[in-house]
Amino acid sequence: MKSNKKKSLCAYAFAFALVLFAISCQQSPSSQTNSAANSATPAATPASAGITPADIPAGYGYPGDRTQIQSWADAWEIAKITDHTWNMWAGMTANSGQTFNGSQLPYWETWCGTEDVFGGACGANKTMSRPGRPFRIASQLTHEANLKGLSAQPDTTVVSFNKFNPSMAQYLQAKHAGPGTAGPYSYTSKSSLIALNAAWPASTPTVDRKVEESPYQPSTNGATGFAAIETKPVIFLVKASGLTPMPLWQGPAASTNQTNPTPNTWKTCVLLDPANTAGPATAPVPATQAQIAAKVASPSYGCTNYLYAPLTTIYSFKMDAADAAAWNQLQSFGGTAAAGDYGVLGGMHVNSKEIINWTWQTFWWQPGPDTPNNFPGSKAGMTANVQGAWRNYASCTAYNQTQGKASTKMVVCFNPFLETSSGIPAGLTSNCMSCHGTATAAGSNNQLKTLSYPSSYTKPISFGEGTVPIDPIFTGYTRTDFSWAIPVNAK
Repeated sequence: MKSNKKKSLCAYAFAFALVLFAISCQQSPSSQTNSAANSATPAATPASAGITPADIPAGYGYPGDRTQIQSWADAWEIAKITDHTWNMWAGMTANSGQTFNGSQLPYWETWCGTEDVFGGACGANKTMSRPGRPFRIASQLTHEANLKGLSAQPDTTVVSFNKFNPSMAQYLQAKHAGPGTAGPYSYTSKSSLIALNAAWPASTPTVDRKVEESPYQPSTNGATGFAAIETKPVIFLVKASGLTPMPLWQGPAASTNQTNPTPNTWKTCVLLDPANTAGPATAPVPATQAQIAAKVASPSYGCTNYLYAPLTTIYSFKMDAADAAAWNQLQSFGGTAAAGDYGVLGGMHVNSKEIINWTWQTFWWQPGPDTPNNFPGSKAGMTANVQGAWRNYASCTAYNQTQGKASTKMVVCFNPFLETSSGIPAGLTSNCMSCHGTATAAGSNNQLKTLSYPSSYTKPISFGEGTVPIDPIFTGYTRTDFSWAIPVNAK
């Protein structure tokens, strides 16, 4: 089994290297500084060619050296971790040179979306006709209810989807080896994941019951490497005219529900104005009574304090008729969309396979000052590589479950737009690595089963590293390499 797996992994790595080499040849790899990379403008892709998924270009410290990044996580060198996080953000949000519907696309917008990978062929065909934005209610809001067979309505309706960079999309759509001569298996298929879990011999140690590792290839000899990246953007609706309220995180104390401060309970909203052409560095100011009175009919927010800012302070894209129709199918509290309205990015989870247990960082819209007490994170340490509206996002990181290998103090890192729901246990004290570490697959009769999210974050979960035995909760399950996207989206 080990021999077959090594051969399979080598084949995948070689295939990924060929594809990423082809992509890098279309870009302009540079050995210049990160600032120089920002000033470079990639050549635009003709509209007739569709959208070509393009990875983070050279010049942003990606992919980082795995051993070095792991050493930062082990020693909790937070300044270096923060620097790496912001440079990754700068690279994935840089202008890709590709456009859609008149809007320039950052690199992450060229990546395959959920439906492009699970049930589509984006990873294989390498092109898309439009950006992958399959709007859906964030899966983590109903995950626990689904495990219990309930159809509970979430206490907030957050619209999201997944994006997968080229190497992760190709990995997901590949056929994978299994135990012994079993397989191949598809990680986008429920029945295949169930069959994989059933195929492990009884003698297989729990620690070895896992899917093949997601790809990582360091940069060597001038050739740009790659690492699998998953993202989860959170999208809100802004009307094409008028002033649309957008919830602004000011901490749990500035919510009508401090236990579960979901976005619809936040007391502060920013009235976003598409007609204001001021630049993205424009800080929000207190809204006038006339502006408040003129705001568009809004979702059921708990706002009592209003600020005012131009739409340029947040990343936005103009919706066409197809986007608007897809949005309206959700029938969410997010409002009714029409062609010409805007989708805006409230926040985004980002994880990369640069280390074995992935790097974890999350970002949320935070124009003006940081949240009081910098909870759960801030804009501190942001590098000069981050440009435009992307500088208006705060971040926190979880490259380890604890604050260093020798520490017992748990890391707290969550996205205020995603983990504040009552459907997510202990969301306000959670961290990304512990949560995603329980991503698993099992089941029978085409009914996929997974573990629950951690019920608390008082101590780290053992993934069987070193001499520490793996946590017994994983018995009978196949671990899906920290990817909830695999069991949640499998068809």
